[in-house]
Amino acid sequence: EEQIEALKRWWEENGKQTILGIALIVGGYFGWQAWTDHNVEQSSAASLTYQEMLDQFVGATPGEILSEEKQLGVNLLADKLKADYSSTQYAVYAALAKAKLAVENNDLDAAAIELQWAMDNSDAASESIARLRLARVEAARGNLDAALQLVQGVDAGEMKSAYEEAKGDFYLEQGNTAAAYTAYESAMASETSADNSVRGLLNLKIGLVAPAQLEESEAVESELVE
Repeated sequence: EEQIEALKRWWEENGKQTILGIALIVGGYFGWQAWTDHNVEQSSAASLTYQEMLDQFVGATPGEILSEEKQLGVNLLADKLKADYSSTQYAVYAALAKAKLAVENNDLDAAAIELQWAMDNSDAASESIARLRLARVEAARGNLDAALQLVQGVDAGEMKSAYEEAKGDFYLEQGNTAAAYTAYESAMASETSADNSVRGLLNLKIGLVAPAQLEESEAVESELVE
């Protein structure tokens, strides 16, 4: 009887909190399950839409500009991915595809908008790709300072060589051959690709700026001696 009375007192003091705790645990479990199922459904639907978008590129040879009809199809499907599945990586890939088409059509303003969206909504790996492409677009628009700002102070990881090469290109456009030389040298040192054509291009760029860079260094040394 004493145990029964103690249990009654405990239930009066803690019963409501216990029921609430159980309800929260059960509700949390089913809420988490529903959220997981929703994400799976979203990802599956986004994947199908993205594949439909990729189908527009089937049959196109590298460097070939898609027909207006196919470009319209890509853009419509890409906009759908961005609007309905913005939390998925497929939406980021769609924005990158739209930017590519815009560049091919020389619509750099539209390309910049898509690449900025991709930067703002992507994971780290895709963000690095979008950032570098946006820097290239800004340079093409004549915004060299903005282009350099995008690639400076960035931990580009495996893309370090590409980032350094871009810096070299931007510095060269500004007429800063010394900085371009340093950037190209860094790009070469960071290059891990087995593609000899990549190293060959970097060597060519280094050769273009190395004489000027050395001449500037010699001029500085001469002034110091005098």
